This record gives sequence, structure tokens and C-alpha cells, in this order.
Amino acid sequence: MDWSRAKTIFIITFLLLDIFLIQQLISQRNENTFDTIEEITIDERLEAQNIQVNDLPTEPTSAPYLEAEVKQIGINDLETDQQKIVNFGSGIKVEMDTPIPLKEDWEIEDVDEFIHSQALNGNQYKYWDYNEEKNEIIYYQVFNGQMLFNNESSQIVIQLNEKNEIVSYTQNMLENIKEIQKQNIITAKQALSILLSKNLLQAESTVSNVELGYYSLVSSEPNQSQSQSQLLAPTWRITLNGEVEYFINAIEGHVFNEQRVIVE
Repeated sequence: MDWSRAKTIFIITFLLLDIFLIQQLISQRNENTFDTIEEITIDERLEAQNIQVNDLPTEPTSAPYLEAEVKQIGINDLETDQQKIVNFGSGIKVEMDTPIPLKEDWEIEDVDEFIHSQALNGNQYKYWDYNEEKNEIIYYQVFNGQMLFNNESSQIVIQLNEKNEIVSYTQNMLENIKEIQKQNIITAKQALSILLSKNLLQAESTVSNVELGYYSLVSSEPNQSQSQSQLLAPTWRITLNGEVEYFINAIEGHVFNEQRVIVE
């Protein structure tokens, strides 16, 4: 056996292995350095522009997609003889025989009590907003404690009259919700960075709320009665100055405004 040749082959092999390991180490160090630089840059930009951030979450760092079906709610799904119930696309519209009064300075807990006692699976819904112009109170469905943002196929809309009384509500619902394809997601701080890069987060602003929920990748059409399915992506909801809201896809980084339009 040619030991000299074998020795040469071993030396070359170990040299190639060393080069590969060194390249891996350098690559890993560069990635870690980039992450650190990115985080510092975001913090510095927020401070330089005097942007106030309240309770920015650091978790989660991964989340699944959700798959769901639009439930065809029937008029017999809600057992009551004190209300008029009619089909409303894939959902229902419920008209109260006797309007239910709310206090002039009503609290969310007051409406929660109505939703939980009157609506189908009402404990699966959470308060979203009050539309003063339309005199409507809006709730959205939640799954595992996280809201299905801006989804008309999973909402309850309560109609008030001029006396602050509940006169009717419409309800839509998603069912058979299941988690699929868990993914790494961008952090809340990285979501802020995306808003900064698109000039959507202005100097002197206050980031008043940041929470993770889900946003449908397909526009919902609750007034269609046929069966539908939806794929929902983990999404950061960021509220600026207590008013303006943006929804940042936590996997791909796309930004939607309150009108469900992608912001380029």
C-alpha cells in the first residue's frame, strides 16, 4: 500500500473539512451579527424619531397557519322564541322582539354579557370596535385566544338605535378551524421596522397596541351562502396613536391597511 499517497489524501480531506467548518462558523457569526445590527438599528430609529412604544411583545417566534371553513348557520341553530331570525348569506340576522337597552356610558363587559347569552357560541367572540357613524358594535371570532382580524366571515355586528338599545345583530362564523404548517415568524419589532421602511410609522407617533392574531389570505364574502374554506396567516396588528391600524403578515411581511388593501 502507498502510505505516502494515502497520507496525502487524508491531509487534503481534513483540510477540505476544516474549510467547510470555518465557512459554516463565519456564516453563523455573520447571521448573528446581522440580527444584532438590525435590532440596534430599529431601536435607534425609534429613539431618534421619538416614537413611543408601549409593551412590545417578544414572543411568539413561531406560529402556524390556520385552515377553516365558513359555517352555514341555520335559523334553527339558535334556540329562541323571543326573536325573529332570518338567513343572512352564510350567517343569520336576529331582530329583537323587544329592544335591549344599554347604558349611555356602556362598557365592553355590558356587551360581552349580551353576546355570551344571546349569540351562537358567543364566548368565541371578542370586542373589536364601535362604529359611531353607523351606531354598530363589532365583534370578531377568536381561536386559541387570538383574534381573526377584519374577517367578515367570523364577525358579529350589533345594531343600536338612537336610544342606545340593541335592536338586531348579524352573525357569521368559521368552523373546523385547525392549525397547519407551523412557521417561524417575524418579531413585533421587525414588524415595526417594516412600517418604518414604508414611511407608515411617523416621527412623534405612539405605538399604542401590538398583538398577534390571524388574517385571511382570501377576501371573505359572508353574504354568499355556498360552502367556502379559508387559509389564515399569523398577523401582527399594530395600532398607532390609538387610531390608525395596520396588519403585517408575520411570515411574508405584507402590510394591509384597515380597508384590507395591501400597502406597497
